[in-house]
Amino acid sequence: MSRIDVGAFEAKTHFSQLLKEVEQGNIVHVTRRGKPIAVIRPEEIDREMAIANALERISARRQEIHDREHLTTKQILNFRDHGRK
Repeated sequence: MSRIDVGAFEAKTHFSQLLKEVEQGNIVHVTRRGKPIAVIRPEEIDREMAIANALERISARRQEIHDREHLTTKQILNFRDHGRK
């Protein structure tokens, strides 16, 4: 689960995408002029669903790597670090 911070205008513009993020277990914090005004979070976090979603993303990433031939060490490390902060 991760936190997503967005401004009110961006939240309005990308509301559908933010709802998808919430469905995946993320929490969205909405601000106006830098001040917090709302939080959008799953009504009920379903642990099994979150695990299934994570496994699905891992499987898709694994397939993507498998489909590539002759990866360099740098490419492998980039895949490993994708999404890490």
